[in-house]
Amino acid sequence: MTKAIGKPRGCSAFQISHFKKGRTKMAGCLEGIRVLELGNFISGPYGAMLLADLGAEVIKVENPKGGDPFRGWDFGGDQPNFWAYNKGKKSITLNLQTPEGKEVFYGLVKKSDVVMDNYRPGVTKKLGIDFDSLSKINPKIVCCSITGTGPTGPYVKRPAYDTVGQGMGGMMSVLMDPKNPKPVGPAYADCLSGMFSALGILGALMARNRTGKGQQVDATMVGSILAFLAAPATETMAHGRIPGPYTRPRQSQTYAFACSDGAMLAIHLSSPQKFWEGLCKSVGRPEMIEDPRFKTRPDRRANYDELNRVFAEFFKEKPRAHWVEQLEANDVPHTPVYNLKEVFDDPQVQHMGMQISIERKEKPTIRTVKFPLTYSDTPSAFPLPPPELGENNEEFLKSLGYDGAKIAEFKEKGVI
Repeated sequence: MTKAIGKPRGCSAFQISHFKKGRTKMAGCLEGIRVLELGNFISGPYGAMLLADLGAEVIKVENPKGGDPFRGWDFGGDQPNFWAYNKGKKSITLNLQTPEGKEVFYGLVKKSDVVMDNYRPGVTKKLGIDFDSLSKINPKIVCCSITGTGPTGPYVKRPAYDTVGQGMGGMMSVLMDPKNPKPVGPAYADCLSGMFSALGILGALMARNRTGKGQQVDATMVGSILAFLAAPATETMAHGRIPGPYTRPRQSQTYAFACSDGAMLAIHLSSPQKFWEGLCKSVGRPEMIEDPRFKTRPDRRANYDELNRVFAEFFKEKPRAHWVEQLEANDVPHTPVYNLKEVFDDPQVQHMGMQISIERKEKPTIRTVKFPLTYSDTPSAFPLPPPELGENNEEFLKSLGYDGAKIAEFKEKGVI
């Protein structure tokens, strides 16, 4: 059962009534699409989960010996990182290095629309589950592979994780302080490549509607990072200017300040002059509107560090709640800088229903983040709980014609 914390926004009265009754199965945009996910850790599982959020049936195909490694990290094998990237899925275990496991997989491929993986280049071909092999079984199959840098090229044999994608794609250079070179932030390369893989799959499914044929889709961590950094990368190509972590804040006039209570807030002045004027009024210094150091946008960009220094002293004088009230009264774009506990206490976030609770059999209820898109007719934000390892083995093996005796034999031989 899935529940949202806060009212589920963007749903009809009928949909809300189903929501309140705890029903989870509703026709989403991808209803009728079956996805086989050969994914571990983040990028593949995240991309597949997005398709599940859109209504696809996602079957997570896992190694019988422990499954996705994220299952076993910390918290006694039941941990939030796995929940975050695997809600809404089913799970089967298959040893794809055995003839029987491969036979079962091929049977599923015949009845599926998509196969996605985040294996190292060459692994699917070695296993006989690459696009060329699978398209002979099902010409309509769409295959998507997520790798660090692609299936070919001078780096094809290199191992790649999120940090590799971020560093090679330029993300670290615009986030990391060069004077204190420590990686920061979440798994951008993993998540972005997962998002682009889902987008690529949707495009391939649309193309299949026209051609009747599937195709191979390749997503890369480095390419996904570069696509995300299109604006600074294009500026570098055009003018030769290499951005750093403070380039965009200076250009867009964004600031972060600590208040007297230790809480932080952020301000985005952008280009309208009224926001600068509102900021000066908010801190009780309207005379600073005409300060020659900061009077115009070019002035503020040229003296960005000085403005930061001056206003940092002002914001130290009062607690954050005071400044939020003043900034709102003067229509200045601002926000508290929340930690991830504070986020879900915010009334607007609660109104959006972004925190959901998912009940599980014989295990504690988990709380996680709702899919962020809403649809008027095809809601997609009420997922099944993350699956137990091999939870759906019997369901899918029986659907392929295997009886109980054969399933028991598969277990004995380590096929499932």
